[in-house]
Amino acid sequence: MSFLRIRGGSVEACQHALIELRERRSFSLQVLAVQHGELTAIQTSGRSLTLEAGDMALLDASEGLNLLSLQAMDAWVIDLSEPVIARWLRQAPAATCRLRGDSGWAKLLSTYLRTWELDSLNALTSRFEKELIGEHVMSLLTLALAQVQGGVPDDAPVISTRDRSVYLQMRQWVRDHHTDPEIDVTAVAVQFGASTRHVHRVFSKAGGGESFLDAVRHDRLDTAARMLQAAKTGASGPVSVAEIAVRCGFSDPGYFGRVFRKKYGHSPTEFSKKFSGPL
Repeated sequence: MSFLRIRGGSVEACQHALIELRERRSFSLQVLAVQHGELTAIQTSGRSLTLEAGDMALLDASEGLNLLSLQAMDAWVIDLSEPVIARWLRQAPAATCRLRGDSGWAKLLSTYLRTWELDSLNALTSRFEKELIGEHVMSLLTLALAQVQGGVPDDAPVISTRDRSVYLQMRQWVRDHHTDPEIDVTAVAVQFGASTRHVHRVFSKAGGGESFLDAVRHDRLDTAARMLQAAKTGASGPVSVAEIAVRCGFSDPGYFGRVFRKKYGHSPTEFSKKFSGPL
């Protein structure tokens, strides 16, 4: 997830934004959120949307886009990556979707975005802080889309503020300890004075479909990918794939190889040869 702010005179602001947006075609979806003024988004398919202050649109980032405004405005473009879409939206909406920011969950999301400051977002260095911002945006966007598509489903989990807070604390603890091969749901339960059943429930309700085991495996694979990419040799010579697996918390190198290939489309050795180098 990345962020772009469009602010200032109509022509200049739109031209500057389009230059940056053309460099971001690797993203699948973009949220265009107008905070002040009025902005028209025109896609190559011919579809156009005019958004007023508070309104948002979910756009197909693979299409060409033109922006037009006849007045000074202030807007955000939020890029959504494939992993974010898969986790929160399951699948992208079939067509460009408009969200009116005058009621419901869309209004709450619009209000939240109005508090943002670009300098503060760019200054974030903690992965936990960045993911926290993403959690807030995507949880509100998911609920707003559900309302547009016919209301929040009856079976949609109701996530309380307490559950969300506890989940974020547990998730951070997993990030801090994922390389420990002994980490399991019992360890988390002991750390937070809860039952293992409660830990599973918190992840199930507030994790956006990511279970406890998914979270541990995700962090281990992410760390392994960075190690394979950043350094093929250590102070005492080459670092083997088996050693990296152990350092990341995998006790079975064979299992590590299978889940790594499933996620990245390459074996750890292939990944290291293809992607290693300066970060």
